Formats: sequence, C-alpha cells, structure tokens
Amino acid sequence: MSGISGNSLNQPENQNGEERADTTCSTISSPEARDPNSVNDVVDTGNSTMVTNTDVESVSDSELAVVTATVDMMVQRTNAPFTINRSLSLNLDDHVAEASSSTQTAPNRSDTDLGYQMCMARPVRAETFCDCVKFGKEKSCKCGEDDRYFDWVWDEKTKSPASQLIDDGKEVAFHLDYSCGTAAVRGNKPMAKDQYFWEVKMTSPVYGTDMMIGVGTEFIDLTKYQHKFCSLIGQDAESWGLSYTGTTQHRNQKRRYASKFGQGSIIGAHLDMWRGTLTFYKNRKPLGVAYTGLQGKVLYPMVSSTAARSGMKVITSRSFKTSLQFMCCQTLRKIVPHHMSVLDVVRLPPGLRGFLCNNISWLLQPCADGDTSSCHGNKRKRQSESDARDDYDGCKKMKS
Repeated sequence: MSGISGNSLNQPENQNGEERADTTCSTISSPEARDPNSVNDVVDTGNSTMVTNTDVESVSDSELAVVTATVDMMVQRTNAPFTINRSLSLNLDDHVAEASSSTQTAPNRSDTDLGYQMCMARPVRAETFCDCVKFGKEKSCKCGEDDRYFDWVWDEKTKSPASQLIDDGKEVAFHLDYSCGTAAVRGNKPMAKDQYFWEVKMTSPVYGTDMMIGVGTEFIDLTKYQHKFCSLIGQDAESWGLSYTGTTQHRNQKRRYASKFGQGSIIGAHLDMWRGTLTFYKNRKPLGVAYTGLQGKVLYPMVSSTAARSGMKVITSRSFKTSLQFMCCQTLRKIVPHHMSVLDVVRLPPGLRGFLCNNISWLLQPCADGDTSSCHGNKRKRQSESDARDDYDGCKKMKS
C-alpha cells in the first residue's frame, strides 16, 4: 500500500485493552532485577527512570515498534520531546531506547504495570477484505481499489498538523515519527441533501487509543486534541464516529455496534440525507444503521488516529441524487433474504443490472454472515399500514 509501512509503530493501549499480535513483548526490569555487570541499562535515579542510549548491532521494524510504544507512553505521561533515531540500534534484551541521542527522564512505574502496557501495544487482528495482509503483501495490495473517479478526497486545508496527505489526497498518513496526541482530517466536500457513499481502507496496523471513521460538521475542531490521546470523532454533539473497537460514539457516549476492524479492512459509510441515517459497512457487508436524525445538517467525512505511523485511504467516494430507483433498491434489500444478493435473486434486464452493479452494488450485497439485523438495522418484518403510506408519500414527492 502506498505511503504507509506495513510494520507500523505501536502505541500503548489503556489497561483495559485486549489486543494481541505476533510481535514479541518484553517488560522493562527494575535496576534491582538486572545484572549488575550489564551496561546501557535502565538506570534508577530516585523518583524517575533514565532511558539511556545503547550501542548494539541491528534492530527490526517489529522491535522498533515495541520500543517506540514505550517511548510514546513516556511522551504521553511527561510531554517530553522524544524522537526515535532509526540510524541507531536498540537492544530489547537490555530494554533500553535511544531518545534524541540524549538522556531523558520519565516517571517511575512498577515493572508489572509498564510491562503490561507494552503488551497492550498490539495491532488488532481482525477480518480483512483480502488475504494480502495474511501473506505479507499489504504494501502492494490494491484489492478493492477499482474506482478511478472520486467525488471528494481529503482536504489539505482542514487537517491537524500530524496528518500528511499523499496519493493526490486520497491517502492520509498520521504521526510520521511518533504520536503525542490525536490527529484528524476531513473531506473537501460538504454533504447536505443527497445520497453519499464512501469507503476507507485501513492501510496500516490498527492499534492504540483509537482510530476512527465518521462524519462531523464544520464546527468540529480537528486540532483540539493534538496533544491528547482520545476518541476524537463523536466527542461532542458535532460529530458521529465509528471506532476500530466496534463502538459508535456521539456526545462522548459509546455504544457497541459491530466487531473490531484492523489492517486490510475496508470500512464503508452510506449517508442518506433523505432519511437522515448513517450506515456503516465492513468489507462490503452492511452492519446496520448506526445513526439517525441527521436531516438538515451539513456534514463532512472524517477520520482520526492516535497511532504512530498509521494510515487510511479513501478508495471510493460517490454521491447521487435520491431517486425512486434508489428507494426501490432499498426496499428490495429489505425484502430479499439477508444472506442473498439482490442482483442474484431479482431478474433484471442486462443493462439495468450492469448499471446497478457498477453504481450501488454495495447496497445490494448480502448482509453480514449470521446477522439478520444488519440489513438497515432491523429484521425483516411485515410493513405496517402507516409505514406503507409514508413510503408512498415519499415516492410521490420524488416523482414531482
């Protein structure tokens, strides 16, 4: 994948984190538990712990990731200007990190606490769209990236300082060196009264306090938490977000919504400004309506991340008018059994079938396996007379 390394640097999770991965996790021992003859060690200085330079032979990206997670943790606690010098080598056996080629101090913590938080700095292992991550081909993966026209890309003018845009604004890289807070960026086109669909591909390991996808108004301040780790999208009343942990957030209230997503996952979003709903998709399967009541607002697509050297890429961004044809397709999706594709069940003329397949296939796909509620948020049920009357009135408005 362009621009983002597949071996992203890890960032510490909170103590309730449950992420695990294949990289080795080591604990930082106290001076009393260390070999007294060892050199370049962690040195006790009373109320603080010295992180000193080291001189060893080589360091791998996975080892550097663990060390950087420790440094990021110290940055979070002390706001010390740590940087990682990749030209130097780090010895994980001695548990030391080189920070700006000079000695820095950090608050003393117990061995078990510090080691536990290092173990929490783990990328999420979740369902992916393809097998490229599984076979180590994530850097060159182009699976699902078929679109050539984009209705919008990320906006260079409305992003936090720790965000860098690449690939003509389609991909964003967060925290290129180390992370000391939350970075975010929004799209360059407002969404007000039509149908909008976009997809974001997770191009790096997914971990840390939060990596989010969602929408927000123009009043959200994307730089407000640049020095604080938080779930940015949905912190206030001006944004609605989906976390990689599978929770939605609005007004700082979180709700369990779906399973976790990680590197290689494709997260889609359908904003229906006619009905005022926001629906998310995971690997092109609907997860159900996440938010309602969005009519009359002017929203922008947004992503945010606290993780060092993380990245996301918009691979689809479309908009189209609300039409009777689209509303019919929505109704068909509710009627056709959730585990079946509408295009496979309904016999359509070849031209119409091709048009629907090329433009709104995301709407007509089977719902998530085993989840009968993911087709627009509700199990298929008999339509009430009042609901039928509302749909009929809506269709008449569209015709006029």
